[in-house]
Amino acid sequence: MGLSSAERLRRLGGGECIESVCAAAGISRDEFDRWWSAEAKARAASPTGTRRAAVRSRVEIERDAWGIPHIFASTDDDLFFGFGYAMAQDRLFQLDYLRRKGYGRLAEILGPEALESDLVCRTVGLHRIPEREKAHLPSETLQLLEAFSGGVNAVIDESRGRLPIEFDLLGYEPGPWTPDDSLAIQADWGWYLTGRLPVIAIPELGKRALGDGPLYGAFLAGEADEESIVHAGEYLGHRSEGASAGAVIGDPDEGRGSNNWVVAGQRSATGKPLVASDPHIAFASVSCWYEARLQGLSFSAAGMTYVGMPAIMFGRSRRVAWGITNNICSLRDLYQEKTDPAHPGCFLFDGRWEPWRETPEEIEVRGGDTVRKTIRFSRNGPVVDEILPASARHTGPVALRWLGASYSGWLESLHRMARAESAEAFRAGLRGWTFPTWSLVFADVDGDIGFQAIGQIPVRHIRERGYRPGWAPAHQWDGLIPFDGMP
Repeated sequence: MGLSSAERLRRLGGGECIESVCAAAGISRDEFDRWWSAEAKARAASPTGTRRAAVRSRVEIERDAWGIPHIFASTDDDLFFGFGYAMAQDRLFQLDYLRRKGYGRLAEILGPEALESDLVCRTVGLHRIPEREKAHLPSETLQLLEAFSGGVNAVIDESRGRLPIEFDLLGYEPGPWTPDDSLAIQADWGWYLTGRLPVIAIPELGKRALGDGPLYGAFLAGEADEESIVHAGEYLGHRSEGASAGAVIGDPDEGRGSNNWVVAGQRSATGKPLVASDPHIAFASVSCWYEARLQGLSFSAAGMTYVGMPAIMFGRSRRVAWGITNNICSLRDLYQEKTDPAHPGCFLFDGRWEPWRETPEEIEVRGGDTVRKTIRFSRNGPVVDEILPASARHTGPVALRWLGASYSGWLESLHRMARAESAEAFRAGLRGWTFPTWSLVFADVDGDIGFQAIGQIPVRHIRERGYRPGWAPAHQWDGLIPFDGMP
């Protein structure tokens, strides 16, 4: 007797190989492939038709030959409802996956293999950021987040019984979408862009092994040399054959980053500025980028966003085009904390013993036991020993101070950028963006072009590549470099 579609999916989701399921179902591999294709297509959202939804006026979603949604509405709230609706039609499982990643809840659906990701999230505290971020959002930005959430939820409600196939494979249904979910995705992506703890931990191990002398200096030598620096009016004569230092610290993509550029109209064949944007993100089975066009009351923009974040990150509006790259600045420090058995539950700071704080965390694990952890905090931040590279986990308590734990101003700035009518207004719209650090290039239809590094950078008076002493006031941050201090 054959297996029902539900049973086939349950077995596949449980880890059985295709050949085993085919044998149990009494079908060939060709028959399996036809069934799988039909099953997946039956769940795909229809690109045509009319739906009733909680909007004030008509919203139109037109898809071009590439399936890219062009969304039209007479109000911004309705526009962002349509934005959420279109994105959920195309990427519902990815949306749910990314929000779970931002909350540290992947192990609930994927089992022990996702536990490491969840532990990083819970230790750093990514799941606590949405509440803090939302408390500082302007009411207008929060309103657009609510509208976007409404669009996602409309698709979730419509899709009951024919959800994307991944949900049946894993045997669960997505819960309602909230503004916090988009902010959790934002927090997780900010960590991806700026965390990079091995970049600090590995030099610390090098210093402990080599001493703080010439050998250590050689260990820290950068990848770039004088020959790789191209001066104005010159061209690179050859390609460097050196291996990436990133491979040594478990980050093989380091040094192969994004690029963007802008060319003034005086130097282009058309007489108009040219803007290029090529942000590099690690490959995934589904792209993290989502392309859309937004046409509403105060938005007229098209381009790319990161899935789950309701904004155009790079693209163009009626009068301005812009491109992004990650400006990899040091937005975090690791602090070696000092303890003493005579002062249990305390860390030393400036000659005084300060009690640490504790926060309990529970992680549900599919097919396994619940994992319970207690996260300790010093004045510098959470103690993160357990998420450092294995070779760096036995040096005593190490705390993380990370700028991403503060309000970012990221989303509201993206909205101002998309509404800008000139290069000058575009640059002004970047004020208030504190995290992460990006490099932006931009141009407007009047021929004005610009570059701006955005995001704040901690001011440090002592240069240090490894751990900083958590007990020394001289190693604390002394403010942040403001917008007007950035190039």
